[in-house]
Amino acid sequence: MLVGIFGAGRNGSSLLMRLLDGSPGLWIYPIELNYLRSFAPRSLKSAVKRTVASCASHLSGQAGETFEQRQRQLVRAWAADQLDELKQTYLDKLVEPISPDGVPLERIMAHITGDATHDLESYLDAIRLCYDWRTLPTPPLLMFKSIEVSDLFRYQAMFPGMKCLHIMRHPYSNYSSLKRTDMVLKQKPFWFQGGDILRLQLESRWIPHAEFTLQGLTTDPTRHYLVRYEDICDSPTRTVTDICSWLGVAPPDEPTVQTVLGGRHTKSLPINSSLKGVETPAEVVSDMAKAYGYDDILTERERNLILLRTYQLGRRLGYFSEQDAAQVPARLPLFLQWLAPDQWEYMNASSKVRLARALIQRRLYLCRVLLSPLA
Repeated sequence: MLVGIFGAGRNGSSLLMRLLDGSPGLWIYPIELNYLRSFAPRSLKSAVKRTVASCASHLSGQAGETFEQRQRQLVRAWAADQLDELKQTYLDKLVEPISPDGVPLERIMAHITGDATHDLESYLDAIRLCYDWRTLPTPPLLMFKSIEVSDLFRYQAMFPGMKCLHIMRHPYSNYSSLKRTDMVLKQKPFWFQGGDILRLQLESRWIPHAEFTLQGLTTDPTRHYLVRYEDICDSPTRTVTDICSWLGVAPPDEPTVQTVLGGRHTKSLPINSSLKGVETPAEVVSDMAKAYGYDDILTERERNLILLRTYQLGRRLGYFSEQDAAQVPARLPLFLQWLAPDQWEYMNASSKVRLARALIQRRLYLCRVLLSPLA
């Protein structure tokens, strides 16, 4: 059975994945897997390609073979990139090195059919068979993590038996971590990642994920489970144990330690902090911001906009209280706060033309969410 860890990014999904890794009932793919983006994109052009490809089996002769070969070539190239990332990120850094059982790429391709629904489980299981040396009484559940939270309805439709772990983080600290990572650590402008990072985080990630999670918890709690990042930091052992109980598997022996590939320790973990020079700790740190001296980089108008857009959902998730309702700003005064650009919007901007376009696009977004009667 498949289990997906879904998060909006910068909210602890990597931490959760590695804490669960040592469970004997789980095999966890240790790098981010945005599967639908790769093999079931939403565009009309891609839909036409998939439809034609699905008809390939009904075509005779060389035409059918060409479609099948092309799909397998795409999967093979993607799998090869994934294996390279897996090697560089984890395999080369294990305390006790391991060699794969067989040739991973060939083992993967032996089970690929070109059907996106079938191939995800086949891919994960092929990786497990190569690198999981544990002696287990029963095959473990196959787990992966993804930030494709805007595609959760599609995941639900394509994989009706899959269980979903939804990890949420307070919207203030979630966006603050993204902003610090992109603008301070990576020194990118606010339109990095193909659009306004504030709009992206709120409208395409945090809000859709919160809505889907709350709906799933109401309609089918056997398939959906809410994990709050703050609870992991405050009580990692209890949180991990509760998740394993929900999944029906034994908890790991070291529930506060991050491991990979079936409980294996690493010499170092990928840098996942949002501040330069801060290494990823092997064990859970209750408050990274306090421990490493993170500055509060949210501006007043960012905080106000986040509160306005997320208060109702955040209240249901336990992030806001009834008293916070009095702090929710009025829309027009908040829009006026955003009229003039600030230093963060100018930061890291190398193109005046691109900056002007990004500023206009952000103000149009603000007009829609703050001034539209339908907002």
